[in-house]
Amino acid sequence: MRRHLFLLLGVVIVLGLASAAAGCGGGGDGEATEAAPATTEAPAETAAPADTGAPADTGAAAETGAAAGPDEFGEVYDADPAVIEQALFDATLLPEDPAARQVALAAFARADDPVDLDLALECWQNNGCETGTGGELTAAYTEPFGENVYREMSKMEFILQALTYPEIGEIIYTSSNVFSSTPGDPLADFQSAIAQGADVIVNFPDIGDGYLPVFQEARDAEIPVSTYAWGYVTGPGENYTTVVGEDTCALGEAFAEQINEHVGSGKIALMGGTPGNPLSAAWQECELAALNPDIEVVGTYDTNWVPAGVQEAMASLLAAHPDLKGISYEYSGGMALGAKPAIEAAGIPIDQVWTMRTDEPILGCVADELNEPNLQIYYANAAGNWQIRTALTADMMALKGFEPPPTIVFPIAFKDNSVESLCVEGRPAEASITSLIPDELVAMMYPEG
Repeated sequence: MRRHLFLLLGVVIVLGLASAAAGCGGGGDGEATEAAPATTEAPAETAAPADTGAPADTGAAAETGAAAGPDEFGEVYDADPAVIEQALFDATLLPEDPAARQVALAAFARADDPVDLDLALECWQNNGCETGTGGELTAAYTEPFGENVYREMSKMEFILQALTYPEIGEIIYTSSNVFSSTPGDPLADFQSAIAQGADVIVNFPDIGDGYLPVFQEARDAEIPVSTYAWGYVTGPGENYTTVVGEDTCALGEAFAEQINEHVGSGKIALMGGTPGNPLSAAWQECELAALNPDIEVVGTYDTNWVPAGVQEAMASLLAAHPDLKGISYEYSGGMALGAKPAIEAAGIPIDQVWTMRTDEPILGCVADELNEPNLQIYYANAAGNWQIRTALTADMMALKGFEPPPTIVFPIAFKDNSVESLCVEGRPAEASITSLIPDELVAMMYPEG
């Protein structure tokens, strides 16, 4: 019954959607340094394999800029290269798999569609809303832990993407705040979204395979479920629709490449987020395997992706290892806010290499304030707030008969903070510079900067 409804909706979508045309500002245009295998040619062919039912050629519009009109999945693929470059440092760094590339282009093509920013802000502030379109579908974003700026930005990216689909009439958001003194139940929250009639669900699975029972419950109800930021749970394509993000093992190997090159020998530490989350565990394992034998890892530290956790870890590290030479970590914003007081309290010069996954401006600004000539910061194109858009679009295409691949993987590249500083004037302290949220809306979200 659900499938029949979506086939009917597909006809409505084809008649009603318009293609995106305008570019997205922010970020920088410095040269990116690739640190993992990546596609280096512009996408010439974005058609999915034959068994997906995808059109024979969806790459022409992306290459020529012509708007071909929505296809049977309700999507166009003429994404503005400036939007892709904003997210990935380089517009050619798209997934290599044709079906994954098709979903990515569809998501990027929507990223600069006009939406009601006041409605988006209201929806973000109220953790959900009616969209006003009268659409019959409900889109849900559920997660265990949304209490930092990174997740708040992801929530807004999800809302903005959902507002480009007129068939979505309601947006649901929940955070279970599981790492607080009064944690909620993420599985109950997920089941609540199902009970509220969610037709598509996006999730970041901080608790990893703990989500399997509810993912399978959604699968059995024919509700597409996708994760982003490489929130890997066992069995993508079987237990849930797809996982979107960078290959986190490749990220760990890319971190190791930077450490091997710029540290060479000496002590380093690895810092991660919430205990047991799949993101940290995956890249840390692969970085450890790829480091050269002259690098000594003195420990791994959970920080809960909050500045206080970083400060505690840095204080412990610098007290025990004042000769520490490197740190790998996901969260630039937390590193900036937590590391600075620990460094100042230690009273020692920082002769370190930091490899970072995310790109919050405050890290570049703090580096400027520290003015440590030997501090080197390399940040990746993997911040990925925008990846949640790809996850939602994968779910929406799945409703209309498309078969997303189990993984949608974006290549990794790095920039050197000394060449292109993260400290972007006018950008709020923890608002990722690769985010696709319009600058004016970011300012509305964080009026204090």
